[in-house]
Amino acid sequence: MASSRRTLLTSAAKLPTAFDYWSHRLHASLGLYVFSHLMYRYYLFFTHHRDMGFDALTSSGDEDTTEATTFVMLFLPHLLLQLSGFAFSLPNKRHPDGNRIWPQYRWEALVFCTRCLSLSFIAWRRKTNNWKLEDGSCSAVTAAFCVVFTMILADQVAKSYGTKKSRTIRDLKAPQWSQYLMSSAQFHATVHCILISDTLSVQIAALTVVQLSAFGMTMRRKGFISQKEGVFLYALVLLVGMIVIFDDLMRRSIFNLALFLGNLTAVMRMYFGMNKYLMWSSVLAIVLFLQRKGMLSDDAFSDALPLLNYASWLQLVSTCYWKCR
Repeated sequence: MASSRRTLLTSAAKLPTAFDYWSHRLHASLGLYVFSHLMYRYYLFFTHHRDMGFDALTSSGDEDTTEATTFVMLFLPHLLLQLSGFAFSLPNKRHPDGNRIWPQYRWEALVFCTRCLSLSFIAWRRKTNNWKLEDGSCSAVTAAFCVVFTMILADQVAKSYGTKKSRTIRDLKAPQWSQYLMSSAQFHATVHCILISDTLSVQIAALTVVQLSAFGMTMRRKGFISQKEGVFLYALVLLVGMIVIFDDLMRRSIFNLALFLGNLTAVMRMYFGMNKYLMWSSVLAIVLFLQRKGMLSDDAFSDALPLLNYASWLQLVSTCYWKCR
């Protein structure tokens, strides 16, 4: 007997009601748009289009209403994709391999997708010179508010499912050293959220991690990829996202400063267990102080900052080593 052909698109025979059919087809259509949009932005990034082509969209001199409409048309499907996923029934408990979508993750993905879109909108408005400070710089307060509010929502989601905190990576069936490295990348991403400028590409990188990781989980559930391939895909998306972030940091001359803060927060949280709200409030205070003093730059610290950066990497790697013994 011939084996049935596997496909990402659920067959109509398995969708008995009109609601099931159209909700699945809507989700698939939104997923196709989101995947195509993200790949197109990365194509523009690697072909050296400034800010993944968003500069060209915001420099045409159009009215605010037109610019807002453009933003909504580009990014609303990303939000709708997350919302449309709630039409599907999922197992109550997470799969043992940790690489399938489960109810708690679905809510957490919506929370972090909303953060990415909120920060993208802030960057979009800053790019049009409407939400910048008088000296042309960008305050970290609004971005930090989005970051902290997201943490509160994520904690509430975890609490509603009977857990104290999210364990998306920690309960993933993968080598422990890779779990710590993937977790540390999230600290760098959060630091960059606080250091947000008028660059949308870094938010596209974060959005890619959220939405392509869910796509990878779907491929894993349908049997297209193995567990190792699923973990590799997630790590690859993180790596490419970090390339985008590093490019932005170097362009803004805050590469060493941002990496030092990212490594420092990772060590303080993962090794010393520092309260995350206290930790990120401290990071915000440091960033605001440096910004106020005109020192939010690698150049302001001469040769000392690269040494601190190297030391922080050494501390992070050694922390990973001792945790994995």
